[in-house]
Amino acid sequence: MRDKLIALLKQLSLHQDVHQITAEALAQAAHIPLQTVLQTLGSVQNYPALIAFEQPNITRERILSAAMTVFAQKGWQKTSLDEVAAAAGMTKGAIYWHFRNKNDLFFALLDARLQRDTSPVKAEIQEAIALGQRGEPMQAVAQLFAQVWARSATDHQWTRLYLEVMSQAQEPEIAQRLESLYSHIWHLSGEFVAVMQAGGLTRSDIPQQDLAMLWCVMFDGVTATAIANPQLDVQQLSQKFIPILWHGLAPKNTQGDTSC
Repeated sequence: MRDKLIALLKQLSLHQDVHQITAEALAQAAHIPLQTVLQTLGSVQNYPALIAFEQPNITRERILSAAMTVFAQKGWQKTSLDEVAAAAGMTKGAIYWHFRNKNDLFFALLDARLQRDTSPVKAEIQEAIALGQRGEPMQAVAQLFAQVWARSATDHQWTRLYLEVMSQAQEPEIAQRLESLYSHIWHLSGEFVAVMQAGGLTRSDIPQQDLAMLWCVMFDGVTATAIANPQLDVQQLSQKFIPILWHGLAPKNTQGDTSC
């Protein structure tokens, strides 16, 4: 009976807001006594959570979208899960079906964002390798970094949110999750570096993880700088920075000095 009622509840929610569905309407649609509905599903306040349980992917995306909107408007610290639930058109109970707390909700957003920003990188590296093989390796690397930086550094709303949560790293749970996040990012970047090295886009004698960390540090610096300088053209920045890295920092009269 429970599965039948949840399926019917799901069907009714396609045509009206779940908060407007009453136990009486559900009983009438199911052709069963009202008391049976109440005993099986409990209060109508449970209905959004029951539907969320039945539609995990759709509901999760809806919650994440609402969270991003409210976090951007009010800031992460000042936002409550009640406000996220209201923006998503759900009860707070529905939020807890998917996320343990507000920290969990933010890092789910971060995971989705990381997937979005890194998924094109493999194809972009292959394009850069092809350009490098045509005799323009430095320009290929500059173009590659311009694409990567522009995808995230120009979204100031997201960067502000990210830095706000970073500022709370004294909280043990956030500190642990940030450490885990960066471990994953460095590993992923190391895989990208390996492809770049194999394709002749960067030196092969530098450890992959060292280059991976360098790229990540540069990326964090660019995104933070873009917040303080909204007019900063990060694509133009890559055209300036990459040649410096490409040719090295040492003065010409010390290029033969390998003691440092």
